[in-house]
Amino acid sequence: MFKQFISRIPGADVYMVGSFLTFLTFFLLMGLYLILVDKKQLEQISRLPLDDSPAA
Repeated sequence: MFKQFISRIPGADVYMVGSFLTFLTFFLLMGLYLILVDKKQLEQISRLPLDDSPAA
């Protein structure tokens, strides 16, 4: 059913490929960020909601 619906829309393949590339790019960049980010910064950010002391 979905295939028939998409085949009736002209240029739908461009939108599907574009949305897939956007999705893939976003998750690859987020994965790369998580690998390269400073671990001390992540630890400090993770403690923010619980830490009552002022930031240094």
